[in-house]
Amino acid sequence: MSFEKQREEIITLCKKLLTESEVDTVVGFQEGGVEGMALPYIFTDPSDVEALVWNDRCIPHLSRYLIGRKGKTAIIAKPCDVRAVVALTVEKQLKREDIHIIGLACDGMKDLKGEPLPSCATCKVNRPPVADSLIDDPDVKPKVGKEKQPPPEGEALSRFEGELEKCILCFACRQACYACYCNTCFMDRGMPNWQPTNPDKGAKMVYHIGRAMHLAGRCVECGACDNACASGVDLHYVTCELTDFVEETYDYRAGMNPDEEPALLTYESTDREVGFWGGDGHE
Repeated sequence: MSFEKQREEIITLCKKLLTESEVDTVVGFQEGGVEGMALPYIFTDPSDVEALVWNDRCIPHLSRYLIGRKGKTAIIAKPCDVRAVVALTVEKQLKREDIHIIGLACDGMKDLKGEPLPSCATCKVNRPPVADSLIDDPDVKPKVGKEKQPPPEGEALSRFEGELEKCILCFACRQACYACYCNTCFMDRGMPNWQPTNPDKGAKMVYHIGRAMHLAGRCVECGACDNACASGVDLHYVTCELTDFVEETYDYRAGMNPDEEPALLTYESTDREVGFWGGDGHE
């Protein structure tokens, strides 16, 4: 199967869902973005669904468009979108009965050079863990993802500081992130109506470390933060390190199981105490 064949199946299904009033809207993609990137679009009329696109430039993350939407909504969902929907449902931001997940087998999105996006290159989930309708593709093979190479010991801080040098503290990563749905961000509380034109390293560290901790055990590794950054900051690797740490320590990965409570919302007396105190911890 190809993107085009998947698209044909998606269009047929969406027309049926809208015509038979099984859903009120469909959140999907249309053409029109810069450099060929697809744009999010809300379909309400079955006759408009022919304009829906599905290709390797459907990069935008769609789950945020479900929050606050009235009626029942179908979403054209890559595996990372599905994981975000699951996570938002677990966090009580969405009602599962209001969402029809059209899950897609996905081999990853591409940049302008035809190369996999960084988050797609390391992705290990190319089929949705949950779906009401599955648009599969037998040509999409199970992935193991590229092994992430940690920096040599002692270089982790210098790498992080190097990434911060690029940051202009525009908050685009926050605005793109599915998990940053707070009405008032911790960075905006008590903030004056002006900001320095050249924020210092301390301010950037507070923001990025604080945000990373807020995403610990919640990040679905979609790469929306990287894709939104105009300065080329690679902070996806930070949240991915935390994601791996939470999985290794608590056997939990966000968005994979709607019946599983997030690791950082639970406490057991047998939880391992590792990370902050160093060493191997204890059971």
